[in-house]
Amino acid sequence: MLDLIEYQRVLIERAKQANIRYLVTVQGEWAWCEQQARRLAQSFPRVLWAGEQAPENMQALVQKKARQWLGQECDCLIFNGHETINADALGALSGTVVGGGLLVLLLPPDGEFESAQPSRQRLLTLLTAPDVIRLKQGQPLPPLPAGLLPAPIYQDPEFGCLTAEQTDAVHAIRRVVFGHRKRPLVLTADRGRGKSAALGIAAASLMRERSLRIVVTAPSFACAETLFRHAAAGLDEAEQPQKQLCFQQSTLEFIAPDALLDETQAVDFLIVDEAAAIPAPLLQSFLNRFRRIAFASTVHGYEGTGRGFAIKFRQQLDTVAPQWRAMRLSTPIRWAAGDPLESWMFKALLLDAEYPQFTLPLKAQVQYRAVSAAELLNHESYLSALFGLLVNAHYQTSPSDLTQILDDPDVQVIVAEADQQLLGCVLLASEGGFSTTLAQQVVLGQRRPRGHLLAQSVAAHLGLAAGAQQRCARIMRIAVHPDCQHQGIGSGLLAYCQAWGQNQSLDYLGTSFGLVPELLSFWQQAGYQPIRLGISKDAASGAHSVLMVLPLSGDAQAWCACASDIFADNFNAQRVEQFRTLDTALFCQLYRNLSSLYPLRLPGLSAAHTHQLHVFAQGGLGYDLIVAALERWLAAQLVQATVVEPRLLMAAAKILQRQSWEQVVKGFGYAGKKQADVALRQLVAQTLS
Repeated sequence: MLDLIEYQRVLIERAKQANIRYLVTVQGEWAWCEQQARRLAQSFPRVLWAGEQAPENMQALVQKKARQWLGQECDCLIFNGHETINADALGALSGTVVGGGLLVLLLPPDGEFESAQPSRQRLLTLLTAPDVIRLKQGQPLPPLPAGLLPAPIYQDPEFGCLTAEQTDAVHAIRRVVFGHRKRPLVLTADRGRGKSAALGIAAASLMRERSLRIVVTAPSFACAETLFRHAAAGLDEAEQPQKQLCFQQSTLEFIAPDALLDETQAVDFLIVDEAAAIPAPLLQSFLNRFRRIAFASTVHGYEGTGRGFAIKFRQQLDTVAPQWRAMRLSTPIRWAAGDPLESWMFKALLLDAEYPQFTLPLKAQVQYRAVSAAELLNHESYLSALFGLLVNAHYQTSPSDLTQILDDPDVQVIVAEADQQLLGCVLLASEGGFSTTLAQQVVLGQRRPRGHLLAQSVAAHLGLAAGAQQRCARIMRIAVHPDCQHQGIGSGLLAYCQAWGQNQSLDYLGTSFGLVPELLSFWQQAGYQPIRLGISKDAASGAHSVLMVLPLSGDAQAWCACASDIFADNFNAQRVEQFRTLDTALFCQLYRNLSSLYPLRLPGLSAAHTHQLHVFAQGGLGYDLIVAALERWLAAQLVQATVVEPRLLMAAAKILQRQSWEQVVKGFGYAGKKQADVALRQLVAQTLS
């Protein structure tokens, strides 16, 4: 029988030979676990310790700072799970372990582990999988895994790619530039398949051959660092952390998504990395403006998902660029296919969770109910289907959301079902109930209790302490099966949430999301009213975040009405500065709603103003001379109009948002200021007649 030292030697040798990674659990008292971790670490040149109590001579970082290690690699990851296991950190750092390495998970004895949170109980069950090497204090060593054949070696003399798929991807990316225009590429891949590397390799090869301006956009520069690193290597440049690479007459530069729309210089080739994390309206704008684009997105990953990206984006692509191409990378780069660690991670963190498949039409009536964490814990397939719905609908969904669903007693899951099939779901977080003293401290900016995002926003951003004192629930996520959308299921879920909230004696419900027209309409139709619009745009989405509430009690009705009045007045005052660049269609949607519900107190047209408008309509006066009259005229037109036609949108951009003539001309496709001015005069004449 092998002793522990020989056992470890053979295990590591087999992992390296097959270029795979093993998950090794070391379970027992702390001193014993630390000793085994040190022994295992001695066999590897690059070791990373994640968590507390790291040995002095070992590189370490706390679990909450796992993202700092992204882009780097290690041969052995020792993850201290004695005190806590941060699911996001576990998912993120597991991908940094290269083939032939180990992830060593340190765990306390059984008794301590089983008494912990539900998510840890689930984890313990999954750790009994056959591919997990389990070392337990005081127990015999488990059988060694069977030896595997050495991984085949692929060689690409042209680009230096590591798999045939990656080589094909580089050629496909290059064809976007060399081939016909308006034929974008959509490149998707699981994490670790070399997607970003392929983009960087292709960019470098193009820069060597042509004088090009290549622009990369992504939710953040951190998402594009791998791309830039491989591009630099392809140009024989030292690795550069800055956001621009220059080679002869070519440049590769990073521009944030919102800033890209303001770009005035020509772009020869646009690369959109992690496109699933960029809202569809921005992607649509890129499609309309740029002729050669490669979209890329991670399908399964700790940082979120792009699984629904191609589905949701397909309709826009078919309309704007019907000859677009799709490509999927499936072969791993840093480890061999069938890697045991990746397989276990996908299952444990539900990174490969899929929404349920079923036959339509459904025969049974849709039913709504609340689901407990205990039920989810005992039905793994249902939990996976639920999480699959969430990751398909929201790219931000991450492993920590799974932990929150199972462990947080303040989180409630509401589901829609028919024919025993899961059609949709909502996640709610119970908040509020602050004491009078604490609520006042939040109003004054003196306290920021953890969580309670909705209740705190009402108090801190609106100065209304009642919103923090009252009990509420924040709708964190809502998702409907893609085959069942536009059938009233989302509205049904919100109606059930309202009844549930009233049954729980809550004072109000609320939600917050990036402002886009269809979402604003959806929530307004459910009775929710906007009470705050974020001043700053999100750097990744280019969208403002809106806070909406639905009062359930009489006490909440009072401050909600006050909040709506405050919002209406502020929005009217902020429209010429903070919201000048807000999408004009969205601006008008909000303005019309606020004007009808809460009059913006603009005075009506006087006889003098009406006279000025008639002169303006006939070609006299000038815009700058009758701004006040135009503003009063337009406010009435927007409230009365059944449809906001393009010229009315243009008028709103110029008169209410005070955009420059240059912005109006560019945004609405006029030949110049004169043509836009004529269109405005014609619109005034039409309404006056």
